[in-house]
Amino acid sequence: MNKYLKMVSAIAILFLVSCAGTSETKKENKTATVKSPNIIFILTDDQGWNHVSHYSNPKIPDSKSDYFETPNMDLFAESGMRFTQGYAPNPICGPTRNSLIFGQNAARHIYNKDTNWIEKTAQKLTIPKAIKLANPEYRAAHFGKWHVAMHPEAAGYDAHDGLTSNSGGEVFGSGFINAKEYNKETDKFLKVTKAPNPLGLSQNGKPTMYWNEENPKDIFGITNRGIAFMDESIRQGKPFYVQLSHYATHLSLSSKKESYEYFKKKEKGKVHESAEFGAMLKDMDEGIGMIMDYVEEKGIEDNTYIFIMSDNGGRGSLGKIAVIDADKKWVNAFYPTTKKRNEPLRDGKHSFYEGGLRVPFMVLGPNIEHGKVSEVPVTGLDLLPTFNQLAGGTGKLDKMDGGSLTNVIFNKNNVVSRPKEGLFFHQGSHRKPRSAIIKDQYKLIKYWAKDSKYPGTPKTELYNIEEDPFEKNDLFKSKRGIADKLLNELVATIEEYGGITETTSIESGIYRSWRAIGNQ
Repeated sequence: MNKYLKMVSAIAILFLVSCAGTSETKKENKTATVKSPNIIFILTDDQGWNHVSHYSNPKIPDSKSDYFETPNMDLFAESGMRFTQGYAPNPICGPTRNSLIFGQNAARHIYNKDTNWIEKTAQKLTIPKAIKLANPEYRAAHFGKWHVAMHPEAAGYDAHDGLTSNSGGEVFGSGFINAKEYNKETDKFLKVTKAPNPLGLSQNGKPTMYWNEENPKDIFGITNRGIAFMDESIRQGKPFYVQLSHYATHLSLSSKKESYEYFKKKEKGKVHESAEFGAMLKDMDEGIGMIMDYVEEKGIEDNTYIFIMSDNGGRGSLGKIAVIDADKKWVNAFYPTTKKRNEPLRDGKHSFYEGGLRVPFMVLGPNIEHGKVSEVPVTGLDLLPTFNQLAGGTGKLDKMDGGSLTNVIFNKNNVVSRPKEGLFFHQGSHRKPRSAIIKDQYKLIKYWAKDSKYPGTPKTELYNIEEDPFEKNDLFKSKRGIADKLLNELVATIEEYGGITETTSIESGIYRSWRAIGNQ
């Protein structure tokens, strides 16, 4: 992979030579966008902010893993731009994926008072539609986990894997093993052997199993299907948009055997210690490296942008883990010894604290400064308008909740022009209703109902995440004026979007829409 870094450096040298002339010419060329560039978007699953082996924020020593290894993502960060405050639109995968593709807050769709929003998704603007709106010559593809409340074709994709969900990367989803029987057997084993459980962990909602195979979580299948599509687009002389949505690193856990053996021998960290997760993460990182190599080998590096982010923060804990073999038999079961896997960030997936929302977020491509670290808060909602603008779009996009990142990634300024200042997060309906706003240095979290996980709810909390990014000091009482102002703005925005702030028994729109489409 060092060859990719050399390639990026070579581009920089050629670029500087080609920009010889007046200082104004140099500035103009440095910030110019490339005409009709290829765009690759890699979306990882449940990858925490610190689940990388480079510093997500070089100012914070604990912002990288003390055990996991992601050499290709590290090289990516060194060769492009990383955002220290990159946020998923939601701390859960389904709402995030719908928000990403529509460029809209989840309060406008999956958590909306209008329960029939799923019947209107075909009319919504989507990422591939926005790119083709800018330039109809683009071809678009999606491979991997879909989990969106519409068919990929209706979203504007020319090639895709269909209505895929978590089951594509889970051993129990594929019928390889019976999850209920697995739980019974492993529970018996753990009880009989009196397996140590120092953290009092329990079974996750979905079984946490580990097994090894040559194409874990379809990492290399997804990658190679993306490469085949890009090959075809290049042959046709067409610019392309490809989204690779990995099942990794979502439960359950799978990797190549050699990756697992490597991490089993490695000294454990204080925060991270799961060989099963570490092996899967490293294999996914290898898939990312394959894409970086492909771009170089095809000679399209001067006309291709690659974006990487996770759909939400990492799980706070993995619960009990069982290792199963090729004969569908479990051979061992145990409890992890670390629980707070997203430290130094607070909490994890499903939570509106930073551990649930702040994620790895990076971009690499022509005219992007090497090793640039941006502290500008950005969100996955910004990707649709960014991709539209990169593809040549100049018009205003209706009802977008994000803004283009081009000024930031091309080092023009640190301004992301969104319809509203600040970042807004919301969930409701079939989940416990919660909302949050991040504006300037403050973050306010609103719990609308009693939530068993968080004592004292319903309540409102306020944090200065610039001074206290780990959310240890609640300022709601001491900064009541600021809190009330942010709360009023948050409530008004959720009402404007039509977001529901109650808990209901209605089923997730994703599954209702799939049945309507015909996927039983």
